[in-house]
Amino acid sequence: MPYPKYDPNAPMENRFLAALPPEELERILPKLEEVELKFGEKIYERGGMIEYVYFPTGSLFSRLAVGPDELTLEMGVVGREGMMGYPVFVGDSRSEFRVIVLGSGKAMRMSAADFKAVCKQDVTLRQMMLRFGQLRFMQASLASACHRVHGVEKRLIRWLLMTSDRLQSDEIPVTNTFLSFILGLSPKEATAAVDSLKKRELIRYSKGCFEIIDRKNLLASACQCYTLIRNEENTYPVPVTLPA
Repeated sequence: MPYPKYDPNAPMENRFLAALPPEELERILPKLEEVELKFGEKIYERGGMIEYVYFPTGSLFSRLAVGPDELTLEMGVVGREGMMGYPVFVGDSRSEFRVIVLGSGKAMRMSAADFKAVCKQDVTLRQMMLRFGQLRFMQASLASACHRVHGVEKRLIRWLLMTSDRLQSDEIPVTNTFLSFILGLSPKEATAAVDSLKKRELIRYSKGCFEIIDRKNLLASACQCYTLIRNEENTYPVPVTLPA
């Protein structure tokens, strides 16, 4: 059964698309279809073909670098401020990362072929894609640097804050096991870091959900990597907003 086409009269929840000029957005809308995505669902495999590009409206995506023995490390988180399928824009049909759904919810998608066509035609879309690519590259670079120079606790704090920003919520539904997978940690390392933040009364964790309970002090404990990413995002045409 085919997915429904996106309703052009519905509010535009993906802020990347909402920032486009009306005439460019009107050309894109008929090519979109709305999909419901589930937590943990794989959207792209590293080296796999990209058939669709995705614009999150309520879902959240994680880009994972995959190493030997299936070791993974998250290279970035994308929500309503962005899109998935960037390689299509630069002429590549294969994904350089494994992409999974980090937060269940809806997204709009369009075929890679249609996306290539509108990128050739629409100037503002191309400009925004170039800027988004820069932000995307910075996220990946700082994630790699953070993994190399900072301890497990700092890396966990960075991830919690970045994910919370995109969900616009202090509640982050993810299991401890899944957290260790995307951060490239052993379950023991992940548990120790979570327990440390709980003892400091910065977060709660219960039944597969983290809750930030002291954002001010969690921010004070964050590494510079998070600050650098936030500063870069503040110059992005579609800023990542903080939780209300």
